[in-house]
Amino acid sequence: MRLIPVASLLCLSSLVKAYTYGWGTSWSIGLTPSSSIIEARTTFIPGVPPDPATQYGEIYLWPGLTNGTGDLLQTTIEQWPDQSWCGGTAGQWCLRTSVFGKSGQFDGAFAPLSANQPVTITFQRSANKTSWTQTAAVDGKVISQLTSPSGPMTGWGVATECVDDCSPAVSTQTYLDTKIVLEKADPTFGETTKVGIAGAGTVVSGLRSLEGGKVWHIAKITVPKSA
Repeated sequence: MRLIPVASLLCLSSLVKAYTYGWGTSWSIGLTPSSSIIEARTTFIPGVPPDPATQYGEIYLWPGLTNGTGDLLQTTIEQWPDQSWCGGTAGQWCLRTSVFGKSGQFDGAFAPLSANQPVTITFQRSANKTSWTQTAAVDGKVISQLTSPSGPMTGWGVATECVDDCSPAVSTQTYLDTKIVLEKADPTFGETTKVGIAGAGTVVSGLRSLEGGKVWHIAKITVPKSA
């Protein structure tokens, strides 16, 4: 989903009219009735961002959780022509945890992220099953966190998203050591992968399961530049 800094005072309906969307690579797993997820974790290396001096539009890279009908939980790594809204400078990304749903968008803290800086992103369902907490951490330090009263999540995926005909990604994006924990074991969960329309070139390696299909690991997801 397109994400707008909360500093903007425009209403959602006007934003929908003003912005042009575009999808790059997307890859997902799950979204079946039996794949209720209780935890997901990945370490993301976004690569070098486009040059803000010549960039146009806004690009978003993100892993996220959804059930296909309700909230979308997503931690986004973003590049805008002006990164000052998150305290970023040239050569840095902007990061935030967020939830996007029928009620609009809600964000955690904004933070700059240096080029090629690994960030560990975790989505954790609460013990009482009524909310989710997503956390972004660099070198063990939390830089953004958000808890939302979101319901069950059945799918996890990664995506590249573009607004205003943005400059394309100029560097390979890498997701490492992804771990997805299901509420109940599902040996068929690994058969539910889906590549987006523009997903050519994405490489997924090391997909395996433990505990009879309750825990799933993906060693590496590589998303090519210009996705």
